Amino acid sequence: MMVSILPKGFEIVGDIREYIKLIRPYGILFLGFTPVFGALCNGEFDAFHLSLLLIIGLLGHIFVFVQNDYYDMEIDRQSKYVVQRPLTTGVISRSNAFILFLCSFCVSMMLAAVFFFSVRSFVVLLVSFLLMTLYNRYSKRIPGMEYVLGAAVLMYGLFGALTVSDEISTLAIIISCVGFMQWVFSVGVSANLKDVEFDTKLGIRTTPVLFGVHAIGNQLKKPVRFIMYTYAIKGIHLLVAMLPFILGYTSILLNGYPIPLVGFFILACILLFTTRGILTTSLEERNLMLRYEGVHEGLALLLIPLVLLSYLVEHVGVLPTFCFMLFLIFWPLLSLRFLFGKTLIPLE
Repeated sequence: MMVSILPKGFEIVGDIREYIKLIRPYGILFLGFTPVFGALCNGEFDAFHLSLLLIIGLLGHIFVFVQNDYYDMEIDRQSKYVVQRPLTTGVISRSNAFILFLCSFCVSMMLAAVFFFSVRSFVVLLVSFLLMTLYNRYSKRIPGMEYVLGAAVLMYGLFGALTVSDEISTLAIIISCVGFMQWVFSVGVSANLKDVEFDTKLGIRTTPVLFGVHAIGNQLKKPVRFIMYTYAIKGIHLLVAMLPFILGYTSILLNGYPIPLVGFFILACILLFTTRGILTTSLEERNLMLRYEGVHEGLALLLIPLVLLSYLVEHVGVLPTFCFMLFLIFWPLLSLRFLFGKTLIPLE
């Protein structure tokens, strides 16, 4: 039996750090704020209401990612890239992971039942958790499961809107669809592309594999149809994100200046650039691919608040909106720095 030479306090701190790694705090804000955006777009601006929705959103993130590691533990042990994850190393037991995501589910449902109960909102939240579970259970067996996960995110946004009223605004539906498209891209393209070599060896048919992507030496051979599919998904994502501008639900101007519109187009150009980077980076530069993916996801997180900028300033105020944008920018960076040092590269 191995006996730890570390003081008990250091062991506890180490365990906490591993649990933090398990829940992936650097990506927690997208799903965390999904029901918040849904409620905001349906006319809810009460801080207490929105704070509770944020808690439910954060718990949803913990649920989906911890459950994903729970189901994929044996597969992850065969990958040299993620073998150091807390579950695969055994630092966190499988039973503890199960308790963690089960508690996240139970607390979410209890908060929804106590503070926001309506039949529609409760059922929609339940369906969202069901879709997350279906994705986690079958994503390694059935291609295209990122659409199921995207639907779960969409339902999460609609849940937030339904806590305000049984009537969902068009703006809330559009913003929820932006979340759907983002997760379809980030999971179906970004996350799956970097694992093609490993997935092919294990017979896992993800979307890139289905499109014929395969490894030749240190390069990924990508058929034209996959490249077209990738840019089509990203194009639809950006188009849906622009709909509030196009349909007049939000303004392209802020205090007479086209700040939201200019910001959106700058963001769109960078997202397209990082998409190209994800597609063209070789396997031997996997860390560079992860950096492209990290920048892409971090900036994609800003799309929704940028499109809603005039709406947020009008209803929430300039200073809270400004602080919120800064928080969305710096939280992922600080989380990655804390967990993985200067490389800012997670175990993905």
